[in-house]
Amino acid sequence: MKTLSRQMADFITSDISGQITPEVCQTVQLAFLDTAGCILSGRDEEVTRLFATWANRRYLNMQEADVFFSGQKHTAMVAAMLNAVSGHALDFDDVALAGHPSVVLVPVLLAESDRNGLAGQALVSAYLKGYEIWADLLNRIPDPLHEKGWHPTAVLGTMGATAALCAARQIDSEKTTHALGIAASRASGLVANFGSMCKPLHAGWAIEYAYGAVEMAAMGVTASADALEGSTGFLTAFSDRHAPDRERPFEKQQALSINTVKPSIKKYPVCYASHRVIDGVLQLRQQHNIPIEHIQTITATVSETNARVLKYQHPGTPLQAKFSMPFACASALVYGEVSLQKMTEDDITNPAIRTLIEKVKVSINNEACPLEPSFALHDDVTITLKDNTRLESGPIRFALGHAHFPLAPAQLEAKILSCVKPAERESTMALIAKLNNHFTAMAI
Repeated sequence: MKTLSRQMADFITSDISGQITPEVCQTVQLAFLDTAGCILSGRDEEVTRLFATWANRRYLNMQEADVFFSGQKHTAMVAAMLNAVSGHALDFDDVALAGHPSVVLVPVLLAESDRNGLAGQALVSAYLKGYEIWADLLNRIPDPLHEKGWHPTAVLGTMGATAALCAARQIDSEKTTHALGIAASRASGLVANFGSMCKPLHAGWAIEYAYGAVEMAAMGVTASADALEGSTGFLTAFSDRHAPDRERPFEKQQALSINTVKPSIKKYPVCYASHRVIDGVLQLRQQHNIPIEHIQTITATVSETNARVLKYQHPGTPLQAKFSMPFACASALVYGEVSLQKMTEDDITNPAIRTLIEKVKVSINNEACPLEPSFALHDDVTITLKDNTRLESGPIRFALGHAHFPLAPAQLEAKILSCVKPAERESTMALIAKLNNHFTAMAI
C-alpha cells in the first residue's frame, strides 16, 4: 500500500479540473480578494518592516515577484513571505480549518503567478490542493492543536503551502512525496506567541519552509516514506490524548473539503474567537442604546479553547488587544465598532475602555461545534445593568462573515478599502477589478 505522503502526492499531481465548479471558483476568488486587502493593510506595520529588513539581508533578490502589489519585486519566496507576514500582521485575514489558510496559500500562488505565469484553472487548482491537504491532516489529529500550544496556521500551513507549491510548479509525484516529508520536519509555531510580533511571522515561515522543502526535493533530497503517518511521524508528534488517524487512506476526493468548509472572511481585525461575541455586543448596543456608566457586568460565553486563545485580560499593546475578549467587548460598546482605526495605543488606554475591561467576564460553553471544533456550538453575551436589568444576545451560531453568514459584496469591498489610505482608493479599486477580471475570465 502506498504511504500517506505518496497518496497525497498522487492527488496533488492529478487533474481536478472537473471539480472546479463556478461556486468553488467564486470561493477561491473571494479568498484572493480578501487576502489582497489584508496584504495591503499590514504593509507599514513594524513587524512587516523588520521582517523585510531581515529578508533583504538574508536572501539575494532575483526580481521574480511583486511585493505588496507595489511594483517592487523580490524572489518568489521572499515576495510570498513578505506578503504573508503583511497579510497576517493585523489578524484580519480569513479563517477556516482551525487557522488562516488563505494568508499562506494566496501569497505563494500570487508569487508563482508572477514568476511563471500561473493562472486560471492551474492557479485555482493549486489553491484547492493546498487547502485539501491542510484539511485532511487536520481531520486526522484528534485533539485541537490550539489546546496543545500549536498554531495551526504555522503547522498545517507549512504542509498546505508545500502542496500548493508542488502543484503550481508541477513537481512529479515522487518528488512531491519527499517535499511533504521534508516539510513535515519543519512545521511548527506556538500559540504562546499570539499577541506579539511573532504570530504573523508564522505565516511567513510556513512559506519559507514550503519553498525550502519543494526546492530541495526537486534537487533530489529525500525524506522518510512514513514521515506523516509513521509511529514517530508528523501525526503522532502533533497528537496527545488520543491516537491520530494514521490508517485511513487518502483517496482522490469526490467532494473537495472546500465545498463543506469554506474560508470565512473576518469583519473585525481581531482574533476570530471573539467575533461572535462582538456581533452580539454591537446588536445589544444598537437595540438598547446602553449608557456605558449603567453597565455592571458583561459576560461573554465561548468555548474553553477560545477562552485560552483570548488570553489578555488587561492588554497593554494593540497586538495584545487583538487577543483580548475584554477589549473586544469594550471597543464595541464605547466606539460602536472594532476596526483598524480603533486599535491604537490611545484607543486601548482610553479611560472608558479600561473601565469596561474590568467588567468583562468569560464563561465557558462546553458543547462543541461540529464545523469548527475549537468553537462552542454557539456563543452568547449578557450585559447586566446596575439596576439588575439583563440584556441577552441569545445564542450566536455564526459570526457575520462566516461562510454560513457571508458578507455582501459591498461589505467585502468596504473592508478592502478600509485597509488602505484614502489616496490609495483608486489604485485599490483597480487591483480589485484586476483580480475579479482574472477569475471572471476563467474558462471553467
